[in-house]
Amino acid sequence: MRSKKAFFFDLDNTLFDYEASFKKASLFAFRCIFSLGDNNKKLEEKWFPHYKSYCDLYWYAYEKAWITRKEYQRKRLASSLHAVGIKNFSDKEIQQYQQHFEENIHHFVEPYPWIKEIIQLLKRKKITYGIISNGEAAVQRNKIKHLAFDIPEKHIYISSEIKVAKPSPEIFHVVRKSVKASAFYYVGDSYSLDIIPAVQAEWTAIWWNPSMLSVTHDKVLYHKCFSSDELIEIITRCIE
Repeated sequence: MRSKKAFFFDLDNTLFDYEASFKKASLFAFRCIFSLGDNNKKLEEKWFPHYKSYCDLYWYAYEKAWITRKEYQRKRLASSLHAVGIKNFSDKEIQQYQQHFEENIHHFVEPYPWIKEIIQLLKRKKITYGIISNGEAAVQRNKIKHLAFDIPEKHIYISSEIKVAKPSPEIFHVVRKSVKASAFYYVGDSYSLDIIPAVQAEWTAIWWNPSMLSVTHDKVLYHKCFSSDELIEIITRCIE
């Protein structure tokens, strides 16, 4: 017998504040590789805004598949190091930085407090719930484990494992085929990566948008919420 409804969530910036954990993990990796003793603190404070700026600058090229993930990671770090006067670094140090970041970021994740309330609500109602996330499997699974949301293993879908990624709606088709439910809901923070493909796959999309971003030419039907209270209210209404 099919469950009446199934709720799936994006991971980064939906279940926890990715930007906060990203900064902490980035600074940790920077200290590990480019530490300069007593001057390191000032250098960190100077370096990170440049790094974040280059992350955003090169993201479009990566999103469009004009550069690979490794090229994206190298370009953003190399450019930020040049920006603060660090000229002599090797490819090995670039790789080591990324390795330190990926192996330790899960230590810095902290769940949004209201997510536990939502998970408990879904459990009480015996509604299927899970995660659909882009990213490297080991990195994403370490985050999920650290968040400790008690999400069934069979309901965790990570792009690198199933070989299809958002914004392709195919990832939602894959989940629909393997989960027994008659209605599917997806909660995510990215309009382009989460909301549009979910709607294209004929899921009900819920846009978690606390930054109150706006979109132009919006012809996609979805729920939107700007606060945790609104998110809980929308999910509660969808359940009933």
